[in-house]
Amino acid sequence: MNMHKSTQRRSRHILTGLLLVGIAFPALVNAQGNDAHHRDYVAALAQVSQSEAQILAAMKQVQSGQVAHYDFLQNEHIELIRHARALAWPPGNISQPDKDALRADAVALLSSAESLEWIIADFLRAVAQVRSATSNTLDIASQAAQGTSGTLSASLEALQVQTLMFMASGYTEGWEALAGAYDAVLTADISEQAHTELQFQRERLALFTPQLQVHTQALLESDVDVRAMHLQALFDEAT
Repeated sequence: MNMHKSTQRRSRHILTGLLLVGIAFPALVNAQGNDAHHRDYVAALAQVSQSEAQILAAMKQVQSGQVAHYDFLQNEHIELIRHARALAWPPGNISQPDKDALRADAVALLSSAESLEWIIADFLRAVAQVRSATSNTLDIASQAAQGTSGTLSASLEALQVQTLMFMASGYTEGWEALAGAYDAVLTADISEQAHTELQFQRERLALFTPQLQVHTQALLESDVDVRAMHLQALFDEAT
């Protein structure tokens, strides 16, 4: 009899314990979920705050030739957009008015981030044109130099040297010297075809080299970093 009562008491204790766990478990899971969401939101904020500087660094690496593939730069932009989209969903433990304010700022940030697509595309187009023009110049000058001597040979060699130096600088230094080397060859006695082809490459470089700086400056003037800082301030106030 006493054993039966003892068994009943243990059963009631177990049942009570299970009920308490059942009540507490959803709250525990919810708290853990909020903590994870909070950490993810903080990480996304940190990422977008650094994205403009990271994209600028990637542009410089592409221009200098340190990175040959354009995917590297485009991936930085994709990551910015991905994190900006995530910021439209603030953690659940934030008040609704603060959520609305954060969401509005996140939408504005996403719009600014997406607009960088045109700057990056124009920059990559300029890089491609400049790379092509310098590479073509080397090929044309090398071919034109075959069988030449004297002043013309020296002018064609100088054009190749100045082209290589311009490329080595990441298309940032030596344009005047390169333009002078072009002019020396273009006023020399070369074939009509070589003249036409070299003149075209010179025009391409004169047109697209300045655009590298124009598009880089456009990135610096974007408001992605400003919007990210404002969103960070709102989040800090809300939490």
